[in-house]
Amino acid sequence: MLKVREYRENKGLTQSELADASGLSLRTIQRVEAGETVPKGHTLTVLSKLMGVEPSELIGINNRNDQLSDELTDQLKLINISALTFILIPFGNIVFPFILWRKYKTNPLVNKNGRFILNFQIIWTLLVSVLLSVSPFVQNYFQLTTPLILLVLLGSYCTNIGMIFRLGTIISRGNLDQLKVTYQLL
Repeated sequence: MLKVREYRENKGLTQSELADASGLSLRTIQRVEAGETVPKGHTLTVLSKLMGVEPSELIGINNRNDQLSDELTDQLKLINISALTFILIPFGNIVFPFILWRKYKTNPLVNKNGRFILNFQIIWTLLVSVLLSVSPFVQNYFQLTTPLILLVLLGSYCTNIGMIFRLGTIISRGNLDQLKVTYQLL
């Protein structure tokens, strides 16, 4: 979670005073504290120097190998594992991660990665819906005796469960670079 507001308040500064001391605009400070933007480059350097902390502490990353903090890891794990509800509840893979994402999205890292999880689940749901709709026609066209709709359902469920566990493993390791690469492959 972004700690800019917490550090600012500990220093006894208002947003305006922090903007003046840092040379940044008041709107930039407001956006950073609201979680609308993650401070980078000059903004991150200036804010961390003024607060007397490492830049990684302001954006919720541990110094060890750019790993996510325990709090962020737990939030992302919860969003990811909640997608398994599709097994029992139709569209649970979208509804429950969405609710949790809305709850934890104040942190830009959780916001971004939670959106990726949600996007994957939405795309998966749409793709499975189309495949399930088309499979009876394909079965009739090719005069297959095997119920194709069950094979499509089983295959798609196994794929989604596998992806949820793969993302869970990556999140547990907390490697942001590996998370980015995995989402790009999706």
